[in-house]
Amino acid sequence: MEPHLKNAINLLLKGKIDGFRSAFKKESRNLFTTNEGNLYQAAEFGNHRENLVRKFLENILPERMAIGSGFVINSNGNISTQCDIIIYDKTVTPLIKDENNNKFFPVESVVAVGEVKSTLDLSKLKESLTKLAKVKSFRDSLYLPSFIYTLRNKVLPDEYKPETDELDQIITFIVCEKFNFSIDKIPLKDIVCCYNESKPKRPFCHRHNMVLSLDDGLLTYVTDQDVIYPFPSKLIDYIELDEKGNIHKQTVKPKLLNYRFIRPMKDDSIEHIRHFTSILHTALVSVSVLFPDLGKYVPDEEAVRLIDCEQTYKF
Repeated sequence: MEPHLKNAINLLLKGKIDGFRSAFKKESRNLFTTNEGNLYQAAEFGNHRENLVRKFLENILPERMAIGSGFVINSNGNISTQCDIIIYDKTVTPLIKDENNNKFFPVESVVAVGEVKSTLDLSKLKESLTKLAKVKSFRDSLYLPSFIYTLRNKVLPDEYKPETDELDQIITFIVCEKFNFSIDKIPLKDIVCCYNESKPKRPFCHRHNMVLSLDDGLLTYVTDQDVIYPFPSKLIDYIELDEKGNIHKQTVKPKLLNYRFIRPMKDDSIEHIRHFTSILHTALVSVSVLFPDLGKYVPDEEAVRLIDCEQTYKF
Protein backbone atom coordinates (compact mmCIF):
# COMPACT_ATOMS: atom_id res chain seq x y z
CA MET A 1 0.00 0.00 0.00
CA GLU A 2 1.40 3.37 -1.05
CA PRO A 3 2.10 5.87 1.74
CA HIS A 4 -0.20 8.88 2.02
CA LEU A 5 1.26 11.76 0.01
CA LYS A 6 0.98 15.38 1.02
CA ASN A 7 -0.64 17.89 -1.33
CA ALA A 8 2.43 19.62 -2.76
CA ILE A 9 0.52 22.50 -4.35
CA ASN A 10 -1.31 23.23 -1.10
CA LEU A 11 1.93 23.21 0.89
CA LEU A 12 3.76 25.43 -1.58
CA LEU A 13 0.87 27.87 -1.95
CA LYS A 14 0.40 28.10 1.81
CA GLY A 15 4.04 29.10 2.15
CA LYS A 16 3.63 31.71 -0.61
CA ILE A 17 0.53 33.15 1.10
CA ASP A 18 2.22 33.28 4.51
CA GLY A 19 5.25 35.00 3.00
CA PHE A 20 3.14 37.48 1.06
CA ARG A 21 1.00 38.46 4.05
CA SER A 22 4.04 38.91 6.28
CA ALA A 23 5.89 40.99 3.68
CA PHE A 24 2.83 43.15 2.94
CA LYS A 25 1.80 43.80 6.55
CA LYS A 26 5.04 43.79 8.54
CA GLU A 27 8.20 43.96 6.46
CA SER A 28 6.96 46.76 4.20
CA ARG A 29 6.02 48.90 7.21
CA ASN A 30 9.36 48.21 8.89
CA LEU A 31 11.14 49.38 5.73
CA PHE A 32 9.25 52.65 5.43
CA THR A 33 8.55 53.77 9.01
CA THR A 34 10.71 55.64 11.50
CA ASN A 35 11.53 54.41 14.98
CA GLU A 36 8.58 56.49 16.17
CA GLY A 37 6.27 54.59 13.82
CA ASN A 38 5.76 57.41 11.32
CA LEU A 39 5.55 56.56 7.62
CA TYR A 40 8.07 58.21 5.30
CA GLN A 41 8.54 57.98 1.52
CA ALA A 42 4.87 57.19 1.02
CA ALA A 43 5.20 56.79 -2.76
CA GLU A 44 7.98 54.21 -2.42
CA PHE A 45 5.96 52.44 0.28
CA GLY A 46 3.02 52.14 -2.10
CA ASN A 47 5.21 50.99 -4.99
CA HIS A 48 6.81 48.37 -2.76
CA ARG A 49 3.43 46.93 -1.81
CA GLU A 50 2.27 46.91 -5.43
CA ASN A 51 5.39 44.94 -6.35
CA LEU A 52 4.66 42.47 -3.54
CA VAL A 53 1.16 41.86 -4.91
CA ARG A 54 2.45 41.47 -8.46
CA LYS A 55 5.12 39.00 -7.36
CA PHE A 56 2.58 36.97 -5.38
CA LEU A 57 0.08 36.83 -8.26
CA GLU A 58 2.77 35.57 -10.64
CA ASN A 59 2.42 32.24 -8.82
CA ILE A 60 -1.04 31.66 -10.32
CA LEU A 61 -0.71 33.23 -13.77
CA PRO A 62 -1.14 31.04 -16.84
CA GLU A 63 1.97 31.00 -19.05
CA ARG A 64 0.33 33.24 -21.65
CA MET A 65 -0.24 36.09 -19.17
CA ALA A 66 1.95 38.76 -17.61
CA ILE A 67 1.52 41.53 -15.03
CA GLY A 68 2.26 45.20 -15.46
CA SER A 69 0.99 48.62 -14.47
CA GLY A 70 -0.08 51.63 -16.48
CA PHE A 71 -3.20 52.70 -18.36
CA VAL A 72 -6.02 50.77 -20.01
CA ILE A 73 -7.32 52.24 -23.28
CA ASN A 74 -9.83 51.46 -25.99
CA SER A 75 -10.07 52.56 -29.62
CA ASN A 76 -12.80 55.12 -28.81
CA GLY A 77 -10.25 57.28 -27.01
CA ASN A 78 -11.12 56.26 -23.44
CA ILE A 79 -8.18 56.03 -21.08
CA SER A 80 -8.14 54.93 -17.47
CA THR A 81 -6.34 56.52 -14.58
CA GLN A 82 -3.10 54.87 -13.49
CA CYS A 83 -3.77 51.21 -12.65
CA ASP A 84 -1.60 49.46 -10.05
CA ILE A 85 -2.10 45.95 -11.46
CA ILE A 86 -2.85 45.07 -15.08
CA ILE A 87 -2.90 41.41 -16.07
CA TYR A 88 -2.83 40.90 -19.82
CA ASP A 89 -2.34 38.22 -22.46
CA LYS A 90 1.26 38.79 -23.50
CA THR A 91 0.91 36.76 -26.69
CA VAL A 92 -1.17 39.45 -28.42
CA THR A 93 -0.69 42.66 -26.43
CA PRO A 94 1.36 45.45 -28.04
CA LEU A 95 3.30 47.20 -25.28
CA ILE A 96 3.00 50.84 -26.29
CA LYS A 97 5.04 53.23 -24.12
CA ASP A 98 5.51 56.98 -24.04
CA GLU A 99 8.77 58.84 -23.42
CA ASN A 100 8.24 58.51 -19.65
CA ASN A 101 7.93 54.71 -19.93
CA ASN A 102 4.20 54.78 -19.15
CA LYS A 103 2.54 51.71 -20.66
CA PHE A 104 -0.82 51.67 -22.44
CA PHE A 105 -2.76 48.40 -22.70
CA PRO A 106 -5.58 47.82 -25.23
CA VAL A 107 -8.64 46.66 -23.31
CA GLU A 108 -9.23 43.77 -25.72
CA SER A 109 -6.29 41.76 -24.34
CA VAL A 110 -6.51 43.00 -20.74
CA VAL A 111 -7.72 40.20 -18.48
CA ALA A 112 -7.76 41.86 -15.05
CA VAL A 113 -7.20 45.21 -13.34
CA GLY A 114 -6.43 45.59 -9.64
CA GLU A 115 -5.88 48.30 -7.07
CA VAL A 116 -3.47 47.97 -4.14
CA LYS A 117 -4.26 49.96 -0.99
CA SER A 118 -3.10 50.13 2.62
CA THR A 119 -5.99 51.17 4.86
CA LEU A 120 -9.39 51.84 3.31
CA ASP A 121 -12.21 53.78 4.88
CA LEU A 122 -15.70 53.35 3.45
CA SER A 123 -15.57 56.37 1.16
CA LYS A 124 -12.17 55.40 -0.29
CA LEU A 125 -13.38 51.85 -0.84
CA LYS A 126 -16.40 53.11 -2.77
CA GLU A 127 -14.17 55.48 -4.75
CA SER A 128 -11.91 52.58 -5.76
CA LEU A 129 -14.88 50.40 -6.72
CA THR A 130 -16.37 53.07 -9.00
CA LYS A 131 -12.96 53.71 -10.55
CA LEU A 132 -12.64 50.03 -11.43
CA ALA A 133 -16.22 49.98 -12.75
CA LYS A 134 -15.28 52.67 -15.25
CA VAL A 135 -12.34 50.61 -16.50
CA LYS A 136 -14.60 47.59 -16.82
CA SER A 137 -16.99 49.60 -19.01
CA PHE A 138 -14.31 50.05 -21.67
CA ARG A 139 -15.17 46.64 -23.11
CA ASP A 140 -18.80 47.66 -23.67
CA SER A 141 -18.01 49.79 -26.72
CA LEU A 142 -16.08 47.16 -28.66
CA TYR A 143 -17.77 46.42 -31.98
CA LEU A 144 -17.65 42.89 -33.37
CA PRO A 145 -14.26 41.94 -31.89
CA SER A 146 -12.43 38.75 -32.81
CA PHE A 147 -11.83 36.13 -30.14
CA ILE A 148 -8.29 34.99 -29.37
CA TYR A 149 -9.38 32.84 -26.43
CA THR A 150 -12.77 31.89 -25.02
CA LEU A 151 -14.18 29.05 -22.92
CA ARG A 152 -17.63 29.24 -24.50
CA ASN A 153 -16.43 28.15 -27.97
CA LYS A 154 -17.55 31.43 -29.50
CA VAL A 155 -16.71 31.95 -33.15
CA LEU A 156 -18.83 34.80 -34.48
CA PRO A 157 -18.05 38.36 -33.34
CA ASP A 158 -21.71 39.03 -32.56
CA GLU A 159 -21.51 36.37 -29.84
CA TYR A 160 -19.52 38.85 -27.76
CA LYS A 161 -21.88 40.02 -24.99
CA PRO A 162 -20.12 41.63 -22.00
CA GLU A 163 -23.42 43.03 -20.74
CA THR A 164 -24.69 39.51 -19.98
CA ASP A 165 -21.84 37.02 -20.29
CA GLU A 166 -19.53 37.25 -17.29
CA LEU A 167 -16.69 35.61 -19.22
CA ASP A 168 -16.59 38.52 -21.70
CA GLN A 169 -15.90 41.00 -18.89
CA ILE A 170 -12.51 41.85 -17.44
CA ILE A 171 -11.80 41.07 -13.80
CA THR A 172 -11.45 43.87 -11.26
CA PHE A 173 -10.18 43.49 -7.71
CA ILE A 174 -8.78 45.37 -4.72
CA VAL A 175 -6.11 44.18 -2.29
CA CYS A 176 -5.65 46.14 0.93
CA GLU A 177 -4.19 45.62 4.39
CA LYS A 178 -7.34 46.45 6.31
CA PHE A 179 -10.59 48.39 6.51
CA ASN A 180 -10.82 51.14 9.09
CA PHE A 181 -14.53 50.45 9.54
CA SER A 182 -16.22 47.46 11.12
CA ILE A 183 -17.49 45.03 8.51
CA ASP A 184 -19.81 43.64 11.19
CA LYS A 185 -21.59 46.96 11.65
CA ILE A 186 -21.91 48.05 8.02
CA PRO A 187 -24.22 45.92 5.83
CA LEU A 188 -22.73 44.75 2.54
CA LYS A 189 -25.46 46.61 0.66
CA ASP A 190 -24.18 49.89 2.12
CA ILE A 191 -20.77 49.16 0.60
CA VAL A 192 -21.90 48.17 -2.88
CA CYS A 193 -24.54 50.89 -3.18
CA CYS A 194 -21.78 53.09 -4.61
CA TYR A 195 -22.63 51.80 -8.10
CA ASN A 196 -25.94 53.65 -8.00
CA GLU A 197 -25.11 56.63 -5.80
CA SER A 198 -23.94 58.92 -8.61
CA LYS A 199 -24.11 59.17 -12.37
CA PRO A 200 -23.41 57.27 -14.47
CA LYS A 201 -25.13 54.45 -12.63
CA ARG A 202 -23.32 51.19 -13.24
CA PRO A 203 -24.99 47.96 -14.40
CA PHE A 204 -24.23 44.67 -12.68
CA CYS A 205 -21.65 43.73 -15.33
CA HIS A 206 -19.40 46.62 -14.17
CA ARG A 207 -19.27 45.50 -10.55
CA HIS A 208 -16.10 44.32 -8.86
CA ASN A 209 -15.08 40.69 -8.74
CA MET A 210 -13.16 40.57 -5.47
CA VAL A 211 -12.13 42.83 -2.59
CA LEU A 212 -9.47 41.31 -0.34
CA SER A 213 -8.57 42.80 3.04
CA LEU A 214 -5.71 40.84 4.57
CA ASP A 215 -7.04 41.63 8.06
CA ASP A 216 -10.79 41.54 7.50
CA GLY A 217 -11.72 39.04 4.79
CA LEU A 218 -12.81 38.60 1.19
CA LEU A 219 -15.82 40.16 -0.53
CA THR A 220 -17.01 38.26 -3.61
CA TYR A 221 -20.12 36.30 -4.76
CA VAL A 222 -21.88 32.98 -4.16
CA THR A 223 -24.12 30.80 -6.32
CA ASP A 224 -27.42 29.21 -5.28
CA GLN A 225 -25.45 26.00 -4.77
CA ASP A 226 -23.33 27.78 -2.12
CA VAL A 227 -20.26 27.81 -4.38
CA ILE A 228 -17.94 30.82 -4.24
CA TYR A 229 -17.95 32.47 -7.67
CA PRO A 230 -15.66 35.30 -8.82
CA PHE A 231 -18.23 37.07 -11.03
CA PRO A 232 -21.29 39.18 -10.12
CA SER A 233 -23.52 37.11 -12.43
CA LYS A 234 -23.62 33.70 -14.06
CA LEU A 235 -25.20 32.59 -17.32
CA ILE A 236 -27.87 30.00 -16.59
CA ASP A 237 -29.80 27.70 -18.94
CA TYR A 238 -33.53 28.09 -18.34
CA ILE A 239 -35.61 25.22 -19.71
CA GLU A 240 -39.40 25.16 -20.20
CA LEU A 241 -41.07 21.75 -20.56
CA ASP A 242 -44.29 20.95 -22.38
CA GLU A 243 -47.11 18.81 -20.98
CA LYS A 244 -45.27 15.61 -21.97
CA GLY A 245 -42.07 16.64 -20.25
CA ASN A 246 -40.21 17.48 -23.44
CA ILE A 247 -38.12 20.61 -23.81
CA HIS A 248 -40.40 23.30 -25.18
CA LYS A 249 -38.08 26.29 -24.90
CA GLN A 250 -34.51 26.84 -23.79
CA THR A 251 -33.04 30.27 -23.06
CA VAL A 252 -29.77 31.45 -21.59
CA LYS A 253 -29.97 34.42 -19.24
CA PRO A 254 -27.68 35.94 -16.60
CA LYS A 255 -28.54 35.36 -12.97
CA LEU A 256 -27.43 37.99 -10.47
CA LEU A 257 -25.55 36.39 -7.59
CA ASN A 258 -25.62 37.30 -3.93
CA TYR A 259 -22.62 38.91 -2.28
CA ARG A 260 -20.55 36.73 0.01
CA PHE A 261 -18.11 38.02 2.63
CA ILE A 262 -15.61 35.43 3.86
CA ARG A 263 -14.31 36.44 7.27
CA PRO A 264 -11.40 34.62 8.97
CA MET A 265 -12.14 33.23 12.43
CA LYS A 266 -8.59 33.74 13.74
CA ASP A 267 -6.08 36.55 13.35
CA ASP A 268 -3.50 34.26 11.77
CA SER A 269 -5.96 32.54 9.40
CA ILE A 270 -5.22 32.60 5.66
CA GLU A 271 -8.50 31.01 4.53
CA HIS A 272 -9.81 34.22 2.94
CA ILE A 273 -6.50 34.75 1.09
CA ARG A 274 -6.57 31.14 -0.08
CA HIS A 275 -10.09 31.63 -1.45
CA PHE A 276 -9.00 34.83 -3.19
CA THR A 277 -6.05 33.08 -4.81
CA SER A 278 -8.11 30.12 -5.93
CA ILE A 279 -11.04 31.98 -7.46
CA LEU A 280 -8.83 34.63 -9.04
CA HIS A 281 -7.01 31.86 -10.90
CA THR A 282 -10.37 30.43 -11.96
CA ALA A 283 -11.42 33.83 -13.26
CA LEU A 284 -8.14 34.46 -15.09
CA VAL A 285 -8.36 31.25 -17.10
CA SER A 286 -12.05 31.86 -17.85
CA VAL A 287 -12.08 35.42 -19.23
CA SER A 288 -12.23 35.89 -22.99
CA VAL A 289 -9.23 37.48 -24.70
CA LEU A 290 -9.97 39.58 -27.77
CA PHE A 291 -7.79 40.61 -30.67
CA PRO A 292 -6.43 44.17 -30.21
CA ASP A 293 -6.70 45.41 -33.79
CA LEU A 294 -4.19 48.27 -34.03
CA GLY A 295 -5.92 49.42 -37.22
CA LYS A 296 -8.77 50.65 -35.00
CA TYR A 297 -6.35 52.47 -32.69
CA VAL A 298 -4.41 54.06 -35.55
CA PRO A 299 -7.10 55.25 -38.00
CA ASP A 300 -6.47 56.85 -41.38
CA GLU A 301 -5.75 60.58 -41.06
CA GLU A 302 -4.83 61.55 -44.62
CA ALA A 303 -5.86 60.58 -48.12
CA VAL A 304 -3.43 58.28 -49.90
CA ARG A 305 -2.96 57.14 -53.48
CA LEU A 306 -3.46 53.42 -54.03
CA ILE A 307 -1.49 51.60 -56.74
CA ASP A 308 -2.21 47.91 -57.36
CA CYS A 309 -0.31 45.37 -59.39
CA GLU A 310 -1.62 41.93 -60.33
CA GLN A 311 0.56 38.94 -59.48
CA THR A 312 1.42 36.74 -62.47
CA TYR A 313 3.30 33.92 -60.76
CA LYS A 314 2.21 30.47 -61.94
CA PHE A 315 2.13 27.44 -59.65
